[in-house]
Amino acid sequence: MLLKFQGFARCFIGSERAAASAVKISAGPSLPVPPAPASVPLPDNDDLLREILLRLPPLPSSLPRASLVCKHWRRLVSDPGFLRRFRDHHRTPPLLGYFFSDSGGPVFTPTLAPPNCIPPERFSLPEQPAGERLFVLGCRHGLALLINRRRLHATVWDPITNRKFTVAYPPEFTADNGAHCFRGAVLSSAGGDGYDGGHLRPFKVILISTHINDGHASVFMCVYESLTGKWGNTISTIIPSYLFNLPNVLVGNAVLCGFFLWPDGILELDLDRHTLGTIQTPTSSLPVDSSLFRVVRTQDRGLGLAILSRLSIQLWGRKADSDGGAAGWVLQKTVEVDKLLSLPPSMMANVPARILGYDEDSNAVHLATPTGAYAVQLESMQFTELFSVYSISGHPYTSFYTAAIG
Repeated sequence: MLLKFQGFARCFIGSERAAASAVKISAGPSLPVPPAPASVPLPDNDDLLREILLRLPPLPSSLPRASLVCKHWRRLVSDPGFLRRFRDHHRTPPLLGYFFSDSGGPVFTPTLAPPNCIPPERFSLPEQPAGERLFVLGCRHGLALLINRRRLHATVWDPITNRKFTVAYPPEFTADNGAHCFRGAVLSSAGGDGYDGGHLRPFKVILISTHINDGHASVFMCVYESLTGKWGNTISTIIPSYLFNLPNVLVGNAVLCGFFLWPDGILELDLDRHTLGTIQTPTSSLPVDSSLFRVVRTQDRGLGLAILSRLSIQLWGRKADSDGGAAGWVLQKTVEVDKLLSLPPSMMANVPARILGYDEDSNAVHLATPTGAYAVQLESMQFTELFSVYSISGHPYTSFYTAAIG
């Protein structure tokens, strides 16, 4: 069986190695050219074949291409049990693209190059009735959160299966026709991909409403759980009115951080304790432009902050002191963006980089530079170019795309 596996692997990589070997052999005319390898039959053991197919890259084209080999392969890779194992094996879903709100509703922009590029029309919604519009508030665990400000309801949407679930705003959020509610988040209750055999896994929706008065902002949050089908109690806090929206980040299984940021604080929602709190930032001189910083996760999956200057990124992390006292901020590393991406400093000085978004699944910051957009993995500092995305700022969408083999 192992021999069959080795032979099967040669079907994929043997041609490249054979070509390389041929070049080396031809350099020495006295050596005979070996005969072409005999064709190897496909594995006839389903268990072995599944193990091989599980190790295909988690890209949109991998399983559809494998399904074209024969009907037997198509049956294997389209089996719900195999697809579940495929997701579990790879764990980290690929970045498929960005969602942002346009005048006509949510618009998808792919970030993968062909043949893995997903056409925008694959992730489109029916046109809304006149006078209505859907706004994208965020994406996580393969789900997107949309709101309809006219009907005052929130929709959880799985773009892969096009399944949707709509829930009305909690009563406290309908004041002034919902004018104060325009931020929120979605997450799968169990974590990971929000898809389960064609059904939405249990999820949570978080809506945020803000009211500015007397030099302060009152912030209200409410959490909906699909398992109970109910909104929880609304919780609130008061923060300085000078604030702006900051994309949220899930840190651990309980804490959602970074809904807002003002000169010296981040708002924190603890989903387990159902409490709101504030975290002081490492410096009171943070840039006002939100495209120059992001709340991120550190290497040990704690709370971090990425601050982008003209030529570098500072990565800060929250650490408890040696005596187990209150946590404080520590500058963990400084990354020279121009050197990392091999960009001329003069180019970066004239058109500085900015942050497009943050992929919390792969812990990568997305940067727009004069030469294109890049995803920079914050642990390894490896980077990849993002296809057809240069200046669009929206919501990164990650998921395992298997719709093409259904």
